[in-house]
Amino acid sequence: MKSEQENKLPRHEYPRPQFVRKNNWINLNGEWNFAFDDNNEGLKEEWYKESNSKIIDKKIIVPFCFQSELSGISDYSPHRYVWYKKQFNIPDSFKDKHNIIHFGAVDYACRVYLNNSYIGSHEGGYIGFSFDITSFIQKKNTLIIFVEDPYDDLEIPRGKQFWKKKWKSIFYPNITGIWQTVWIEAVNAEFYLKKLMIYPDLDSSEILIKCQIPGFGTENLTLNAIVHLNSELVSEVNIPLIFLGYPKKKLKVKELNKERIQNAGIELDFYDNPNRFKFILKIPKNKLVLWSPSTPNLYDLRLKIVDKVNKKIYDEVESYFGMRKIAIDSNGRILLNNEPIYQKLILVQGYWPGGLYTAPSDEAFKLDIRYIKQFGFNGLRAHQKAFDPRFLYWCDKEGLLVWSELGSSFDFSNISQKRFIDQYMEMMERDFNHPSIIVWTILNEGWGVFLADKFPDKVDFILSLFYLVGSIDSSRLIIDNDGWWHTQTHICTKHFYADCKHLPKTFKEEIEREYVAPNFPSTYLRNFKYENEPIIYSEIGGVAFDYYHIMKRYRGVGLVNSSKEFLEYLDDLIHNFIERRDWIQGFCYTQLYDQFQEINGLLTFDRTPKIAPEELRNRLQELKYE
Repeated sequence: MKSEQENKLPRHEYPRPQFVRKNNWINLNGEWNFAFDDNNEGLKEEWYKESNSKIIDKKIIVPFCFQSELSGISDYSPHRYVWYKKQFNIPDSFKDKHNIIHFGAVDYACRVYLNNSYIGSHEGGYIGFSFDITSFIQKKNTLIIFVEDPYDDLEIPRGKQFWKKKWKSIFYPNITGIWQTVWIEAVNAEFYLKKLMIYPDLDSSEILIKCQIPGFGTENLTLNAIVHLNSELVSEVNIPLIFLGYPKKKLKVKELNKERIQNAGIELDFYDNPNRFKFILKIPKNKLVLWSPSTPNLYDLRLKIVDKVNKKIYDEVESYFGMRKIAIDSNGRILLNNEPIYQKLILVQGYWPGGLYTAPSDEAFKLDIRYIKQFGFNGLRAHQKAFDPRFLYWCDKEGLLVWSELGSSFDFSNISQKRFIDQYMEMMERDFNHPSIIVWTILNEGWGVFLADKFPDKVDFILSLFYLVGSIDSSRLIIDNDGWWHTQTHICTKHFYADCKHLPKTFKEEIEREYVAPNFPSTYLRNFKYENEPIIYSEIGGVAFDYYHIMKRYRGVGLVNSSKEFLEYLDDLIHNFIERRDWIQGFCYTQLYDQFQEINGLLTFDRTPKIAPEELRNRLQELKYE
């Protein structure tokens, strides 16, 4: 149970809902010391040493970036180098354990120091990272972070963050530094769960679990895996862990132990390293319930490393999963749980008033997600940003389909390719277990591969990304380049910001027309063509509505002046997609809420609906498969 003081911390909830250790973590959010280092003097002057760190004397509220109001600074001017400092104590219960520090996300590159010692570094602004600080931790500690944010570097994955002093067009403010929770947890020094990946198999009514446990196994060491649904026991297995850390050839000599392992349903031959292994948990047919937007059923999974003789618990982790399947049938229809589904998506950019990239609270996540459902959508496209795991958790809980996406870079080079690949793979590993994610969207509108229709190396890069992502995860659908310039893709996606008179009137016209609308690039790059992929218009709408009548300059497609006009526009748009639902299997409306100069949301930036949600929901209900 958290104390009242802990509950007052900003973003006080447990930050990693897919891998929960309940009572052995410290939330480091709240007030930190902070400094701008515009002349890049800090490393040379060794500000990372506690004796030199007095210059880090401003105050900032973590986990909000300094550009945001909630940080207490609210400075939009560019600062390439910044420093953070936090002093904290650890409880006696952390002694004699592995102490691990976790950063939810830091934009863009950082170096971490603890008690005058260098701990490690990380590059990439969207995905978290961790360091084992056991050898450096003390009762009282000084943590110092140096961050470099090359705000004008177009070779880094940056998404909608603009690289000039004032944002404009379709771009928004830059984000610098810590923007997700920082926390420390203590794990057992001998055995603990390090990684967990869950593969649901709906057709076989089972889940495959891959996990990693460091250390050397003992005769009595056991992994207990148990599944509950609404507190009712569904499945349980106990796996002897005698094999941990031992070469496979040595295990083969111990035939009795090998037989015990096999009988427990474990497979060791998948990995050369026996600290990584996989096993299967069966779900009885009479206890099989499916996850979908209308029925977001989630199973609880608990994994416990225990000595079966003395009952000592080394580690205990709580997770969850949903039994769902996404596929494409032989007729080119997208199936969810073996049934056709019409995808009614909305574009979500992931900015909040006050917090920018960082939602002010868990309730803010839930508010956005519930508005999406109230408007009648069954999913969202997370656009140009890897979202906070807490946001994805609420998509799992509330039932929303998610198309996941990393922020793009803009210049094409060997450096930008490597950065994008590394960070995309980090995102896939972090978010793999979320049942809500059904699509990996790799690139968007050719960002980072501009003029790909003229440069074969860029075509090769797009194609290689499709196969790379597929080699890591074959259980989801993959879009190579959303909007146009497709190579290999599971879904033929198109972007449409034009008068509906330009929409193809027949399926034949749809697949034969090279361009979706005037002034738009071709749907496929040369040497590639439509191969019966499902067609989804993954950006449509975008009409501007200045709800508060305060904008002098705005960004949007067309303009309406009242809620009545707005609803009439939406009526016409939806009607056109109803007429084409025999071959168009979904769309993504731009967008959920206004932000900055863009006023094309269904909500204002402060989340006020511009139209009654039920009005739109009633119209969207007509878009479904009977």
